[in-house]
Amino acid sequence: MTALHIDGCTVAFGGLRAIDDVTLVVPGNTITALIGPNGSGKSTFVNMVSGQIPPSRGRILLHSEPITGMRSDQIVHRGLARTYQVPKVPKELTIGEVISVPLLYARSDRALPGGLRTAADVARYCGLRPPVSTPCGRLSVSDLRRVEIARALACRPNVLLLDESMAGLSLEDANQVMGLVREINSSGVTVVVIEHVMRIIARLCGHAIVLNQGRLLAQGSPRQVLTDPGVREAYLGKGFTL
Repeated sequence: MTALHIDGCTVAFGGLRAIDDVTLVVPGNTITALIGPNGSGKSTFVNMVSGQIPPSRGRILLHSEPITGMRSDQIVHRGLARTYQVPKVPKELTIGEVISVPLLYARSDRALPGGLRTAADVARYCGLRPPVSTPCGRLSVSDLRRVEIARALACRPNVLLLDESMAGLSLEDANQVMGLVREINSSGVTVVVIEHVMRIIARLCGHAIVLNQGRLLAQGSPRQVLTDPGVREAYLGKGFTL
């Protein structure tokens, strides 16, 4: 089963092709890594798939249904949610308020994992220790990243895009977030992870996609792509070892 099918997509900014005729698939029920050097098109890819930037050419299929050109809220309703590389959480709102908005308005009949019902349930599931009445402006970087995941999860997605959700975290916090990602995936959600720490990719993901200069460079198992000579030359360096 294919969760996402990107078919010949291009995103151009003037003469620059940030995504250049990319065709790829994200297998369903996997944790898939999206990797590549800075400027390779990863963030543009996530923005394109989630509806922030429409492709100038090509098709995007979510579980075989076209979502090309749809608004972000329509794509969320179809089952795809995302986080942001820099958390976009209103500091004046509480944890509970941030999570409650998608719980109330995401307009989905999909179930939350593990029988979760309330914002407090989702917060606990995502490992948030502060009370849900805590304003987000008081949270640590680690907790802000968890709030982002909780908010996306509250949209009841069947495909979840995590844009560097472990960036800036301690080893202990990163390990905890990896455990959360595995648990979300085991509930039936396909997860796409953008990450620069290759040992996290090797431990966490079952499939990997590599972009370089807006083009698809490689896809396959993490071991296949991380040992690919083209990937080593463009991104990892020839001395890289797992």
